[in-house]
Amino acid sequence: MEGVNLVCFLLLLGAISDGFSCVQISAMNSGIHCTESEKIALIKFRQGFRNPLQSMSSWMLEENCCKWKGVECDNKTGHVIALDLHKQFLQGEFATSLLGLPHLRHLDLSQIDFLGAQVPEFISTFKNLEYLNLSKNKFRGTIPEHLGNLSRLQFLDLSDGFSLRVDNLQWIRHLFSMKILDLSGVDMSDAKNWLHDINLLTSLTELHMSACQLDQLLPSNSFMNLTSSLRIFDLSLNHFQAPIPSWLFNTSHSLVYLNLTRSQVRGLLPNAFGNMYSLRVVDLSDNSLLGNLPPTFVNMSSVTFLDISRKSLEGNLPPALSSKLKILDLSNNNMEGPLARSIAQLRQLVVLDVSWNSFNDSITDHFLNFSNLQVLDLSSNSIILNLTATWMPRFQLDFIGLQSCQLSTHFPLWLQTQKEFSFVDISGAELSGKVPEWFWNLSAKVKHMNISNNYFRGEVPEVTERLTSLEELDLSWNNFDGPLPHFSPTMMTLILDHNSFNGTISPVCESLVMNNSLMFLDLSSNSLSGTLSDCWRYGKNLAVLNLARNDLSGEVPHSIGYLTTLRYLLLSNNKLSKNLPLSLKNLRGLKILDVARNDLSGNIPFWLGESLKHLMILNLRWNKFEGNIPLEICQLKSLIILDLSSNALSGTIPKCVGNFLTLAGVEEVPSLIYGPFEVYREDVMMMLKERGYDHRAHFFLGIDLSENHLSGEIPGEITTLVQLRFLNLSWNNLTGAIPHDISNLHNLEALDVSRNALSCFLPSNMVKLDYLAIANFSYNRLTGKIPTGNQFATFSTDCYIGNPDLCGVPVSQGCSGHFHEDITHCNSNSPRKQEVDATQSNENNWLDESSFYISMGIGFITTFWVFWTTLLLKKSWRYAYMRYLDNMANKIYK
Repeated sequence: MEGVNLVCFLLLLGAISDGFSCVQISAMNSGIHCTESEKIALIKFRQGFRNPLQSMSSWMLEENCCKWKGVECDNKTGHVIALDLHKQFLQGEFATSLLGLPHLRHLDLSQIDFLGAQVPEFISTFKNLEYLNLSKNKFRGTIPEHLGNLSRLQFLDLSDGFSLRVDNLQWIRHLFSMKILDLSGVDMSDAKNWLHDINLLTSLTELHMSACQLDQLLPSNSFMNLTSSLRIFDLSLNHFQAPIPSWLFNTSHSLVYLNLTRSQVRGLLPNAFGNMYSLRVVDLSDNSLLGNLPPTFVNMSSVTFLDISRKSLEGNLPPALSSKLKILDLSNNNMEGPLARSIAQLRQLVVLDVSWNSFNDSITDHFLNFSNLQVLDLSSNSIILNLTATWMPRFQLDFIGLQSCQLSTHFPLWLQTQKEFSFVDISGAELSGKVPEWFWNLSAKVKHMNISNNYFRGEVPEVTERLTSLEELDLSWNNFDGPLPHFSPTMMTLILDHNSFNGTISPVCESLVMNNSLMFLDLSSNSLSGTLSDCWRYGKNLAVLNLARNDLSGEVPHSIGYLTTLRYLLLSNNKLSKNLPLSLKNLRGLKILDVARNDLSGNIPFWLGESLKHLMILNLRWNKFEGNIPLEICQLKSLIILDLSSNALSGTIPKCVGNFLTLAGVEEVPSLIYGPFEVYREDVMMMLKERGYDHRAHFFLGIDLSENHLSGEIPGEITTLVQLRFLNLSWNNLTGAIPHDISNLHNLEALDVSRNALSCFLPSNMVKLDYLAIANFSYNRLTGKIPTGNQFATFSTDCYIGNPDLCGVPVSQGCSGHFHEDITHCNSNSPRKQEVDATQSNENNWLDESSFYISMGIGFITTFWVFWTTLLLKKSWRYAYMRYLDNMANKIYK
């Protein structure tokens, strides 16, 4: 809503301009000469900057410094009394030579980069200073308390110093003359009594403390001195977690500007707002305020700007509001009821935004009798625009938001009068037929166009040359056909999914020229055909590429590897063949890779795990991949969906699956509402429905290895993935028991291990899986009693069919005779099995150890007797052995 922001900004400036002081620095001091010492001080100060040539070119030593840019001298004494170097893009040192200007009254060094230095303490020696602006200077550290010595100071701005902090504000009590104070962005989390200290500044007219990490407000019954003079009050972007205090309403005769946006105030909107007759700007947006909009708001007769968006307000809009309102933003609330009569009297409106509420009304021409309206957003309500065919609005809109409004079945003709809009959204309006030719030519300024979710048909004309400013175009979910349109280099988002576009993707290739701006391209669910062209070299800004559900063929293009900013690559449901190109390993920031339902073959590339370490969703199902699951897959620690189903994979399930840290709950699970996940949810739900999981659950974190040729046991490490919502291992050749610790998967909603060769019993602790809604254990070799209770009471016989040795409810076979035998030893992870294994291991160890010593004994005895028997029987060997012993003895005793 760039248009909205611009309009709001301009109007807001007009509303508060009378509250700011402005000091003009003039170099017209033709008859006055500065002192030589002060000129030298200024020259030395300039030498501290790295780039003073352009911005300080008038600072020539032979010239009168009173004529230098940014310097002002006293008309009588010639002393330098003002230095203003703001917005000169300087960088360097805050030199102490400035001390040579002891008569300074006005010092503005804002937006100069002082390279992370601390705020100099020597500033406190300028006793005559009345105006000090050091905002946006990249200072660091603690603000010196010596600034409290500047008793004549009326204006102090240290804002946007996001590396500055204060331990307390006691020093500010001494600034008795202070009128305007701006500490926005300064860390004041340690200044617990900040408001008590500010309260002593009885002359204060403006207070700006936005984003100061404040978390305390004085109690509601506290007495406030500053409220009698305060005109502008900004405490936005803080963390109060408290109601709006009642002392605020003592400012009812002076306050003109109140900004508490995103300050975490909560509770009901006080009726006392109706006593604030002087208020002109009120911004309470993005907080936790509840209840109805008080009817006393009509008493704020001076209000021109009212923003109470992004809250939980409910109820009806008051029948009357201030007739001076120019900006009204009530978006993203729960308000309901009629709308037309409340807005009809607001003839000065420039911005009207009531989107994302539950207003229910029919609006006719009479209620839209505005002449200055530039922003109209009625989106996502139950509003019928019952406008006559000949209605000619008197306004020219910049922003048109009519999503989900009922505009009749035909294209609204009154839009033909709007020639200046930059944003238009008429999506979900149940419009049909062809888009009239004049609509594509209405506004050369349009940047955002959304006509999705309608019933439009026909071909889309080539509008590239006409709409040269267009950055976002959404035509999705219509019945458009014909070839794809070309787009201009300025296009950033192009969404054409769920239509009937046909032909090749060559128009895309032809539009992807060097230096294009395209970031989001969605051509999914169309009838595009032909080879997926290798033309992506210049798509270096692309973050999302979705070509799924078309009829594209050939190999995955090598040039996609040039898209180093790509985050989401979706190529599923096409006819792509061979394997993934090695160039894809360059997509190191990729989060979603979906190539399901193609004809890809070969081994799963090991580099998927080595290079694409940020992958969160990997979907390779319904291809022809073969071989083992590469161990490198386990390096994908952020995975939330792994789908390798319906391939020809063999071997065992890697035990290293425990390295999936997000699924294991070690790392935080990402939001499933924002980002790519909402777009991808449709594909996930479609996949689950194909598997027969027709269940309205939040399936989104899971593993599917079904319909392969995997063998071996289910690794116990899989039970550490406590965030799993679904696990499908069906239609494989898995053997052994279901891991005993499967009850650790407390979030599991769907489990399918059917069509394997699993044996032993179902672990009884599975009844602890409280969210398990779908389970299938059919066609295995399971034995014993079926667990009872909780979710297992809801599973039908079909879940256990093909396991003749299972007994208990719901199968017909009762548990008697051999079904009561102790079969605990079946489970490889059970304590009993571990004990048996340990005993067997000890027995085996004992046997091995005994055999070792027996063999040694037999070998020693045999060797001993063979040796001595030979010496006794063979005389020559006996004499040789004796001579050997004599020689050895002689050598030892020599």
